[in-house]
Amino acid sequence: MKNETVLAGIVTYNPNMERLKLNLDAIYNQVSVLAIIDNGSKNIEKILSLTDRYDNIEVVCNASNRGIAAALNQIGELAAAKKKEFFITLDQDSVADCSLATELYLSFFDETVGAACPYINRKNDFIANDKRKKVKVAITSGEMVRTSVWEEIGGFWEYLFIDEVDHEFSYQIRQRGYTIIQTNTVAINHIIGEPLSKKVLGHQFNPTNHSAFRRYYIARNDVIMKHLFPEEKEPFPHRYKMLMRIVISILFCEQGKASKIGAIFRGIRDAIIWNTNNKEILERREEQ
Repeated sequence: MKNETVLAGIVTYNPNMERLKLNLDAIYNQVSVLAIIDNGSKNIEKILSLTDRYDNIEVVCNASNRGIAAALNQIGELAAAKKKEFFITLDQDSVADCSLATELYLSFFDETVGAACPYINRKNDFIANDKRKKVKVAITSGEMVRTSVWEEIGGFWEYLFIDEVDHEFSYQIRQRGYTIIQTNTVAINHIIGEPLSKKVLGHQFNPTNHSAFRRYYIARNDVIMKHLFPEEKEPFPHRYKMLMRIVISILFCEQGKASKIGAIFRGIRDAIIWNTNNKEILERREEQ
């Protein structure tokens, strides 16, 4: 049964079409409106051809890759324009549980709940139970957000572009006195990068094999987040140690070592420069 108060949006960028179809089929009958926000995919014609098979799927075609934060804000804007109380954000390869919308909706038991998220099933260890708990951060894939809270915050921070967008938004939710509820009756399968496991000199590494492009944003935004939210310990209690471990992991376990490590150091450099030159902007973001 479709929940008339919920809109769902899927952000796409050169998606695998078979996986995208599974995603559409899973969420289509759960919400009143389903939208695709495409960030300049080269296979946009295939996306449009696929969505033509469904009734009432809205597709927004960005001319270029505007980043995940901008696309998420476009989902929020659609929800606000259509007067939907909640919206769900999904990655193109995250296939929703058949009861995702219903179970997340039940987590909004009072006005203090700003967002709800499913269990993140990274190790195939999901066992459904009826427990709900407060969490400090939620990833955006599978997250349900109260539209009025998104508006109050001023949306997702588009400067971050991709990495840390979800964590920064979570911090903003809690700083305004709202809670984030993890709903353990449903799960989203979520894989970070292209992971593998390797032991080197007795130490276990789990490299994600992110591209140099992603390494830049991971490093840059980690440094910015440490500056903005020094008191936050989740999800990474020691961000600088984490960056150093990433560098070591790349050296021992990944291809393209020079370009990836170079991207990390450029990201750190640009974050320090940006923090120094934009103190007023940072202060305004904290006060929004």
